[in-house]
Amino acid sequence: MTTNPPGWYDYGPGTRRWWDGAKWTEHVQSTEGGTDAAPAAGSDQGEVAPSDPAAIAANDPAPLPQDGGGYATAGPPPSAPGFAGAPGYAPAGGAFTAATDPKKSKLWILWVVLGVVLLGIVIAAAVLIPILIGVFSAAGGVDEADQQDAVRAVELYDEAWREGDCDKYLEATSEGFREASGLPDCAAFDEQAAGFAASVQNYQTEVVGITVEESTVFVDTAETYESFFTAEGEPVETPVPIEESWQYTVIEIDGAWVIDNAYYDE
Repeated sequence: MTTNPPGWYDYGPGTRRWWDGAKWTEHVQSTEGGTDAAPAAGSDQGEVAPSDPAAIAANDPAPLPQDGGGYATAGPPPSAPGFAGAPGYAPAGGAFTAATDPKKSKLWILWVVLGVVLLGIVIAAAVLIPILIGVFSAAGGVDEADQQDAVRAVELYDEAWREGDCDKYLEATSEGFREASGLPDCAAFDEQAAGFAASVQNYQTEVVGITVEESTVFVDTAETYESFFTAEGEPVETPVPIEESWQYTVIEIDGAWVIDNAYYDE
């Protein structure tokens, strides 16, 4: 890299400054009549600055050309290392401008990405949750409406016995249940229902629990009544209060929920 020799150089409007060949010194000279002391001869500041206009002109380097034509009127030799320019005369752009310009935050990009992701999650949840509910309901085979139909089958079965109604009995039970209980048809049921009506009164049924396993509904009941007979079958003058616990197994056959089994909890 080449550099200008020691001497006075323009350093802004109306001023010159002493360049020692490597760096600027603290010596400044006014070009409008005033002067400042030049570096002492033999010192580390370089040669003595000229004191008259002719000597100054003789020591001045040739004008420095610029891109737009003409000559540079202020500033140091362009090869001066580390020079950033006098205050107010820094060259536009370059490393100095890049280092001092405020950095623009790109945090908004992160928020936009997060917003898009969250929106996608919300949309996916709105679409998938109903689908998953439907899938699990289908896999289990039983929904809330089916459970209500299963409870209705148990209630219909008790009404059939209290009222001696064979049609309700047939509607509330499966063929397998009727065969297993020994009451496969209305003739058998009517005979048993008549004996039931003569032996009990105030028959009440309360559903106390519902359990679902795959496509089966288990309905637990507490059933109370007053019996005109003892447990041994002996008649009594005053009816005996009885409370029993039952669990009915209810399944769906041809779109209808019916009792397929019943267990008495002693």
